Amino acid sequence: MAKVLISEKMNPVAEEVLHSAGHEVIWMPSIEQSVFEEYIKDCDALLNRILPVTREMMESNPKLKIISKHGVGVDNYDLEAARDLGIVVTTAPGANSQSVAEHSFAMMIALAKNLIPISQGYRNVGFGIKNTCEGIELKGKTIGIIGCGKIGSRMAKMCRYGFDMEVLVYDPYITEVPEGCELTSDRDRVFREADFLSLHCYLSEETRNCVGAHEFSIMKPGCILINCTRGPVVDEPEMIRALQEKRLGGAGLDVTWDEPLPKNSPLFAMKNVICTPHYAPTTHDSAYNCAKIAAENIVKYFAGEEVLGRIV
Repeated sequence: MAKVLISEKMNPVAEEVLHSAGHEVIWMPSIEQSVFEEYIKDCDALLNRILPVTREMMESNPKLKIISKHGVGVDNYDLEAARDLGIVVTTAPGANSQSVAEHSFAMMIALAKNLIPISQGYRNVGFGIKNTCEGIELKGKTIGIIGCGKIGSRMAKMCRYGFDMEVLVYDPYITEVPEGCELTSDRDRVFREADFLSLHCYLSEETRNCVGAHEFSIMKPGCILINCTRGPVVDEPEMIRALQEKRLGGAGLDVTWDEPLPKNSPLFAMKNVICTPHYAPTTHDSAYNCAKIAAENIVKYFAGEEVLGRIV
């Protein structure tokens, strides 16, 4: 029997899976970092969502054997430390892919149709608000997708099969894309031709600020940017500048450099920007899938079975 620390609130299926396999489950009274640092010292396994896990925290517990991520992003872990210390790190691949892809698409269509400013204007100004701006049809437009894994490929299919959009993909780590979509090795071409740009790449040193001054300078005027991956993938000051100068037509942001986004951020004041609080994977379906897979990975590890989504 292993002692498993569940560090954050999640669907109860996680505890059910662990208990049914005979493991002990420990919950923290709060998610304060000091509390986390104390509780992690006495567990065999950690089931974690977004709290950061440092080398010092891993070194504080020689018993720790596995960190199971509730989700797929692992930028909150010191992976090098995990390798050095022999700690297995797993993710829940595909568990929230549909939810994130749907959120990305919802943001895109809401911005294309001006749904939020028109709805608010109808309430505050009246029926005449309909004559203040025109929306954009999606059919026949080009969407550029950066990163076409489990989420990006779902987004590509929604756009291509659902709305007959042209789909242009850049991802140097794949060789195939959904039927009807085009994979290009010319990254700049994606930015030059896209009417909409949706980001679905992992955050790494390679992708940090990979959408910056150069990319904004070659984008098609009026392009709408969607980011439901990680905030630091985009050079935020350059994005804000592009929005203020009306080179960028709008932005749907589920992630930002700082989370929560400061209340005085100019992004909150822009009518052509939608900001949500890292909400894309927050559906009942996704929460259940992530919790179940993450808990099952711990059960499988201690049973000597193959785990899903092993990173380290």
